[in-house]
Amino acid sequence: MIRKIILTFVVIFSITSCQKKSAYQNAETIPDSKWAMGQIINFRDSLTENDPEKLRFEINLRHTNIYPYQNIWLYIQTKCSDGTTRMDSIDWTISEPNGRWLGTGWGSLYNISYQLPDLEIKKNNQKRWFYIEIQHGLRDEYIKGVENVGVRLY
Repeated sequence: MIRKIILTFVVIFSITSCQKKSAYQNAETIPDSKWAMGQIINFRDSLTENDPEKLRFEINLRHTNIYPYQNIWLYIQTKCSDGTTRMDSIDWTISEPNGRWLGTGWGSLYNISYQLPDLEIKKNNQKRWFYIEIQHGLRDEYIKGVENVGVRLY
């Protein structure tokens, strides 16, 4: 368990140390690396006045080599303070047909990112915020091998 926590911090530090400033970045750990059917992962936060209206929107997935499929279906619902709501459905290929994992990683842990269309949250006189829900769309009761799912806005 301690090893996983240390490895998570090392990976997050190495990913973020070379990237542009993020307006928001967070990841939720999947208990026991088993993402349950119907389990929704939530991200919510507010933005500062200095954050731009238009933000790049990225989903990050960390999985192990026991993940059983070549792809993963995700449903992403986004609600924003300016009243906009959007639904993204992605069929995300995470390995080649020969089984080689895409993205980066070593040993049995791999990281991959998916760029969604930009998220635009108009500035107004009120506090700007966003709420993001992510759910997998596979039919398995539990998907094994998913360590965590994250969101990055920059």
